[in-house]
Amino acid sequence: MIEIWGFALFAYVASATPGPNNVLLTAVGASVGIRRGLPALAGIAGGFATMIFVLALSVGQTVMLTDATVQIGMRVIGFAVLLWLAWKIATAPVTPEGVADTDEPRAPERAVGFFGAALFQWVNPKAWIVCAAAIAAYLNVEQAVLPQAIMLALTFVGAAILGCLPWLAVGTLVGRYLKGNRARAFNYAMAGLLIISVVPILL
Repeated sequence: MIEIWGFALFAYVASATPGPNNVLLTAVGASVGIRRGLPALAGIAGGFATMIFVLALSVGQTVMLTDATVQIGMRVIGFAVLLWLAWKIATAPVTPEGVADTDEPRAPERAVGFFGAALFQWVNPKAWIVCAAAIAAYLNVEQAVLPQAIMLALTFVGAAILGCLPWLAVGTLVGRYLKGNRARAFNYAMAGLLIISVVPILL
């Protein structure tokens, strides 16, 4: 059976270290705060858990990782999703200079939510690398795969929430001090970093 504590530590470190997910969460936190950023955090955790579950069952390994047509299609779709997320970050509304910030939503319809963040996992190169490493290191193919896949997925949900939440919090703190043009420049920088962090592998 899976060495659950070793995998939990691995999953936490993978989630807490810098990467596209945490760039996204920092931008979301700066834009809408912790409370309204929780759906994006849940989407990252849930999307990643779904991804590792599918790959652990070998469906993803045999089809998604080996079929060239599927890979190209995923890259095209993934690049479109990436640009959409970057656009939402770059165009997120900001608090004007001289206006006190409140806990009211700035533009909830533009916030990156659960489904956008979950879908992003399938085009996040770090997610693919982490999934491949986790499956290679912790999945025992000589034992029943389904319960192991479930355990991997559930463990990663908890680890991702604990590892990524501080990035959402940091973004929220930064957002309180950024208003007007500085806030907009921050949004542009986060959108650019998101693209830069993913494009080399997508291409």
